[in-house]
Amino acid sequence: MWKLALLLLISGLPATQQAPPPPGPQGPEDVAVVKFSWRKERVPGWENRQFGTSGETYEAMRARVDNERRIQAARNSGNKAELGRRESAAKMLEDANAPKGSKDAGPPRDGYRYKVTVSNAGTKTVKLIDWDYVFLDPNTRQEVARRQFTSEEKVRPGKDRELEVFILSPPFLTVNAAASRTGEAPFVEQVILMRVEYSDGTIWQRP
Repeated sequence: MWKLALLLLISGLPATQQAPPPPGPQGPEDVAVVKFSWRKERVPGWENRQFGTSGETYEAMRARVDNERRIQAARNSGNKAELGRRESAAKMLEDANAPKGSKDAGPPRDGYRYKVTVSNAGTKTVKLIDWDYVFLDPNTRQEVARRQFTSEEKVRPGKDRELEVFILSPPFLTVNAAASRTGEAPFVEQVILMRVEYSDGTIWQRP
């Protein structure tokens, strides 16, 4: 019963939940978060059974292959901190996108698309960004949930770019029922840039 109530609460939330980043640096001086959001949407191809032999969707398979390549690169570099993050992010995406039940897709289901737009005010081209989508309790400001993503996208100097990731798991597992009834956002949200890799090989990483 509580699972049904949770699904009803989540389905009743607005399509996007957004709040300005809190005071303080959220990334390097030359790369800034402009806006961010998430929304629930139907899993692409679910009705047409567009799944691989293991039951994973095309988007999930592509994300898995990209993560495996990044993990191997981190192993080769000898950077244990980066390797740990890559493995943690890969495990999170694997759990979030794990097909439930048999290979028969069953009834249509929903997934969740997370987006962030970043602006590059520097002189170097960005080629990869690690970013975390964080949910905070509005009263205590304590962290409730965190989604870790890696986007391998070029952001040229003076340009903005929207990064997005699609996974099956919801942003959070619990919601404030009182806030949902009043229409208030159940959590304060923010996106934090954790690591930025530039095309010249230099790297900025959050301490």
